[in-house]
Amino acid sequence: MRRLYSLLLVCACAMGTKGLAQDFQYRFETTEVKFSGPGSIAIREDSLQTVYSTAHWRNTGLREPAGFVSGTTMYANAQFRFNCSVAPDSLTIRGLGNDTINFPPQTVALSAAAGYFTCTYPPAPASKMFTAGIVNYYAPFSIYWEISFDRGASWFRADTTDHKIYVTRSMPLAETANFKYFHTLLELSCKNAKGERTDTGIIKKCWNEFTDQIVLNYKGDSLHYYKTFNTSNTTLPLLLKYRNAQCYTFAQLFASLMKMQGVTRTNNYVYITPKTISAPCGGTINRFLVKNWKFSSKSDSAACPSFPYRNTYSGSYITATGYVFTTADVTDQSGVDGQCNKNPSSFFNNHQITKFDGVYYDACYGMTFSSLSDIKTRAFDGWGVQRSAGSYNFTNDMSLDDLSETISTF
Repeated sequence: MRRLYSLLLVCACAMGTKGLAQDFQYRFETTEVKFSGPGSIAIREDSLQTVYSTAHWRNTGLREPAGFVSGTTMYANAQFRFNCSVAPDSLTIRGLGNDTINFPPQTVALSAAAGYFTCTYPPAPASKMFTAGIVNYYAPFSIYWEISFDRGASWFRADTTDHKIYVTRSMPLAETANFKYFHTLLELSCKNAKGERTDTGIIKKCWNEFTDQIVLNYKGDSLHYYKTFNTSNTTLPLLLKYRNAQCYTFAQLFASLMKMQGVTRTNNYVYITPKTISAPCGGTINRFLVKNWKFSSKSDSAACPSFPYRNTYSGSYITATGYVFTTADVTDQSGVDGQCNKNPSSFFNNHQITKFDGVYYDACYGMTFSSLSDIKTRAFDGWGVQRSAGSYNFTNDMSLDDLSETISTF
């Protein structure tokens, strides 16, 4: 909450004549605050995906975040409005911030405007840098602006401004087509990993964002895993823009939180598919069912004994809620929750996840696995084989196939 102060003071008259004094009431108000510095991060807004480029705070209601790399110094520059019946030639201004990160006293001249005076606190470095090698998150970073009429001999609280400040552990990795310094990436990585210094700690704390199957952007809006099934959003920028996307995007989201903190890993992006080690009933195993599915009658046990459960469809079987079959021996049930979606579609021919230090992280469902076989055992209910354009056969015998992985670096 912003706090303004209006005080009755006894101080020297405008010309500073020694021995003369008068009572006057004044109002001192911040109109704009900007942050800068050699360690600043150019944050992008999620939807427009352009860099925030105006002030970080204005009395009109504008609020934009600021980001910095730990071990660097933040600079502040501010504009003020001063209403006073008798104004001095100059004021001395200072700012007191969180963690004794303060902005030093500066004496500034007053300029007359229409019925008031203005003054500028020029860009000045904070009294100390952000602690090196540690993630921090200020929500808010409050600056208590104080003024002095006698060049620092006495101070009066004048105004307070609150800001969202992100501090990354290390310099974020370079931007790419699908990884940019989006606002939500700073919010999720710094908020969750606040206080962490190590790669292990950052990975663990950032993962906590996914384990309750509720991932929110910086505004508090839900990021959905297949809110509607027929989505073509397969990149992180599209997830952040439309807040609904496929598995590609959540894998990229989790990996991007690491990149924002300067955590470097290669071979961390995993594309999994059935191995297709056999070709039962004239088809190839190319589908898997994510829990839970109900297996009922075996209508094709004679023609395809190893994959006896048959589903067929006519026309288009892809709808907003997933796959809809005309006839079905196997039906989708409520299963593993997806991000902001209690029952996402669960019939796939591939899936994307991430891998850090030997652990598989499935950000779509908030689950971790120790191996490919662990994924198959704990997350899948069955394999599928496509026998024709309108027909799939399934089995719940998970021993009939395994998963294959293609690993790359995100």
